[in-house]
Amino acid sequence: MELKSPPIRKEPHGPEPLAGLRVAFITHYTELYGANLSLLNLLDGLSRYGVTSHVICPEGGDLLGALADRGVPTAVVPFEWWVSLHRSGGTGRLFQNVRRLRPLVTRLVDWGADLVYSNSSVFAIGALAAAELGLPHVWHAREFGRRDYDLWPDLGLRLSRLVLRTADATVFVSHALQRALAGKNPPANSHVVYNGVAWEADFDRLRRAADALRNRSQPFTFVLVGRFRQSKGQAVAIRAFAELTAQRPGVRLLLVGGAGGTGDQGYMDGCVALAAELGVQDRVEFWGYVPDPERAFLAADVALMCSRSEAMGRVTAEAMSACRPVIGFDAGGTSELIDHGRTGLLYRDQASLVECMARYAADPGLAARHGEAGWAVARERHSVESYAAQIAGLLRGVIGRRSGAPRP
Repeated sequence: MELKSPPIRKEPHGPEPLAGLRVAFITHYTELYGANLSLLNLLDGLSRYGVTSHVICPEGGDLLGALADRGVPTAVVPFEWWVSLHRSGGTGRLFQNVRRLRPLVTRLVDWGADLVYSNSSVFAIGALAAAELGLPHVWHAREFGRRDYDLWPDLGLRLSRLVLRTADATVFVSHALQRALAGKNPPANSHVVYNGVAWEADFDRLRRAADALRNRSQPFTFVLVGRFRQSKGQAVAIRAFAELTAQRPGVRLLLVGGAGGTGDQGYMDGCVALAAELGVQDRVEFWGYVPDPERAFLAADVALMCSRSEAMGRVTAEAMSACRPVIGFDAGGTSELIDHGRTGLLYRDQASLVECMARYAADPGLAARHGEAGWAVARERHSVESYAAQIAGLLRGVIGRRSGAPRP
């Protein structure tokens, strides 16, 4: 059964109920991957409500170009995260952020910001800046941290939860993430809002594109889209696919994504070697990084989500927007997005993954029906219109509660 988010007031799609509201968004990296793609969708959607957006970035990168194309003012202000891989250096990071707080605060004052919006839970400098200026603060948590990226909070889990509760509102991208970060009793100002991935018009366009490809002649194709790293499960997909070919030799697997660093490149090279070792190198295609993944989803019949710890799983929603059913690991946000047996299939181990893949390969019509059902759910749940409407309602509530607070 589909989980429902706590009620958030949705703003009407017409007038600009937040006209003149200046929101300063802070992001923790500048590559065009999940969190930043969802941020761009949010900025696009909120612009229809009259929100004036500004963005703080910790460094230069591709995101700055995407923001410039939208005419969004930006500033590069370096800062440190409050999580790490090695569970050390927290005191040094805190000291660095105290030093870097002043230029960030100065920029917010120059912009005349009305609200600070932290686009991730891996940094706390947004909370510090908002407290310094007496501004409302919204925290948008998009990652587990420990489960998905092995990031450990400098303050420990308990203190980190207490700091998260200082925000005027906290947004989680799934109920699973809310439980993990806020505990069993989340505060009343805690909300679950699924990411939007496309405008409703784009959903309709992708549906037409999928319909046009319905009778094409090609091998039954699976696709996994995501940056190459062990947690994303490309090696899991290759092993399951190799086992499937013993039953269904006429199948194909697309692996779409690049390697972000030295360690990721080593993992990608290992996946190429694994495909050769298992004798499926001629049926596994490595596409590399593709800026717009819709081409990859439309080239396939079924999408795979083999990550074991997705806070939500943007690519799951993107695959559904292209009328493609998703086979996903039954955990985290993936379990919320996929309605097993209706919009896709869930698995728990390699044997059940192979079984799910074989089920679709044997019955392409079933895959198509599940894809159509998933598209209908995703159009309602993951449109930019719905996403922005929920956040606009949340912002209005925050501003309303803080209307008596002094301005900087």
